[in-house]
Amino acid sequence: MATINWEKAALTSEIAYSKALKSEPVEYPQFIHMVNPFVPWNGDFNRVLGVKMTNFQSFDDIISQIETIHREKALERPGRFDISPPVLEKNHWQEFLSQKGYQLSTAIFFCAPTVKYNLPPEYTLTIPSQDEYLDWFHRLVKSRGYYEEKWFQTIQPLQLNFSQVFRPYWLLKERHLVGWVYCANLSNFARLFEVEINEAYRGQGIGTLLLQAIKAEGYKMGAEYILLQAGEHLRRFYESAGFHECTRNSVIWLKSKNA
Repeated sequence: MATINWEKAALTSEIAYSKALKSEPVEYPQFIHMVNPFVPWNGDFNRVLGVKMTNFQSFDDIISQIETIHREKALERPGRFDISPPVLEKNHWQEFLSQKGYQLSTAIFFCAPTVKYNLPPEYTLTIPSQDEYLDWFHRLVKSRGYYEEKWFQTIQPLQLNFSQVFRPYWLLKERHLVGWVYCANLSNFARLFEVEINEAYRGQGIGTLLLQAIKAEGYKMGAEYILLQAGEHLRRFYESAGFHECTRNSVIWLKSKNA
């Protein structure tokens, strides 16, 4: 298997994620700004990646520059900054960032080699049709508290474009949807997003089964590794499924009004 620069792979996959939502990267000397012409929202749509900063002053300079960009483009205040490694020391940065209205977290990336694998006969891994996917996605987001019809009509074509790059894979057990994940082949590795198990089927080993199935799908696509990002609380689960930490970076978030 080829040696992969996982820091670069993580950044490449995050850019690919936002591009799939129709954001476009604009490169600056100290960061990459993802700009979405369709929505003003921050988060996955208008965000800042690969931020290179070494001290408090450099952060202030970058924040000032990005906030100017957002005002000029009538975008929401920037809410997320993915830092280029090394990881920021929390003891050193936390108080400074808090005074600025931000908080610091760590994004951990896990990887695993792809494998040959056959699912048990009662399970099937499938890619839904466009109509099936949109109907399911509509019902899924409608069940969440932030749903508004106008928002959905705006987001639907962006999500459809996303699903054509990061294909949705459904794990079915005797025709019942038990889990899903989005996956894109990005050269010699595949990137996963949203590894989810239907609540009614959790605690039955289906998460591990889904990961095995998608590792096998990655193998068929010619990818050598699977890459995903998860919090520390999921480390044991992913390590038990054959993944190990390959890189990490810091993420600076704008504090919510209620925080």
